[in-house]
Amino acid sequence: MELVIFLVLVIGIFTVYKLKKPQKQGSNSKLPLKELVKKTFPKYKIIEKHQTVMICEINHRNEPEELVFIRIKPNQQKSIKKSGRMLIADYPYIPTAKQLKLDFGQHLN
Repeated sequence: MELVIFLVLVIGIFTVYKLKKPQKQGSNSKLPLKELVKKTFPKYKIIEKHQTVMICEINHRNEPEELVFIRIKPNQQKSIKKSGRMLIADYPYIPTAKQLKLDFGQHLN
């Protein structure tokens, strides 16, 4: 009887631990998003403003032109929308460098 109670308790703790742990994380989750994007796209200017990371190109007037906006919204699904010349990407977690290259590689070339 005590063994059954112990097993139920262990299983309960294990399930609570699994539910609290983020479901999907990028492999580079130790790096802040801005640093990850800088390493992934070194030839672009990376700016962080209001919890949004922007990948910018410097124009002939030495002003940044925004090409990609990246936001982390934990309660939403991944979505990538095009708005004019910009891409707006929302992720539920910090993406990996490989995922960033797949999502924005075509647009940034």
